[in-house]
Amino acid sequence: MNPTNEEEVSAGRLRAGQTGPEAVQPVVEEGVGLLEIWLILMRFRVMILSVILVCTLASTLFALLMTPVYRAEIQIAPVSEKDSNNRFAAQLGEFGGLAALTGINMEQGSKKNESIATLRSRKFTEQFIKDEKLLPVLFHNQWDAENQRWDEIDPEDVPTLEDAWKLFNKRVRRISEDRTTGLVVLSVEWEDPQEAARWANELVLRVNAMLREKAARESEKAIGYLREQLGKTSVVELREVVNRLIESEMKEIIIANITEEYAFRVIDPAVVPEEPFRPVVPLMIVLGAILGAILSVILAFSRNLAGKRRNVLSLSEC
Repeated sequence: MNPTNEEEVSAGRLRAGQTGPEAVQPVVEEGVGLLEIWLILMRFRVMILSVILVCTLASTLFALLMTPVYRAEIQIAPVSEKDSNNRFAAQLGEFGGLAALTGINMEQGSKKNESIATLRSRKFTEQFIKDEKLLPVLFHNQWDAENQRWDEIDPEDVPTLEDAWKLFNKRVRRISEDRTTGLVVLSVEWEDPQEAARWANELVLRVNAMLREKAARESEKAIGYLREQLGKTSVVELREVVNRLIESEMKEIIIANITEEYAFRVIDPAVVPEEPFRPVVPLMIVLGAILGAILSVILAFSRNLAGKRRNVLSLSEC
């Protein structure tokens, strides 16, 4: 007798009363066809639908219980170097070193880079958090509002200004720059939509004011130095250059005092968002259903494989 496959050989040996390892040979499956896949899915269809339903309901419940987070965005354009300063710097020629000593910046785009770097900086952010008293707000889960104290017993667990800066920098504030247009988008994500919009607008106002005051102070310091040097020289050409430098610094002071949007010009201010940025409930429901489908199919094939193994073991015991 020449059986066509190992399964027929095993069955023949069982009918002949043979036992032992040689009586039952393992069934070698060369693959699973589409028909078999369909039959497995139909066999476990109740379980598959149940798992999908449970995962969908769980993801829906999770999405509804999540604290909504709102995103407020303000679109701003960094103010570049004044053209008058650039033309004046080009006229200095060999006296460029003297201009650098007095604080005149001859590199185009340096003011833009400074403005963006200041907006991202830790010092500026920590000062904003301190002025706005945001520590209890950012860590409201650890703050006892009724008693105005922290819930933490261990002083080391009390949030610090550094903790607030890390949280604000990683999860609250985001800054993105469009290299093509040069525009900058400052976004603030928070649970309170009104606070998110207010923080975004206030950050731009503060960085403008901070850099205005800094520019005015530096120009006043430069003017003092230039006037001191003016009294020490009698060279006509050098005195002319110093007078031009003084004139340029005086213009910078005037610009800083009269220009509110000194570092950033607001293109589109932040408004209170109406819809939460996350969670996106429909997306989470769909993802829950997809996850349930994947898990249920894996479970169905696992149960089918386990059933085959039990059948083989039961045959081997006969």
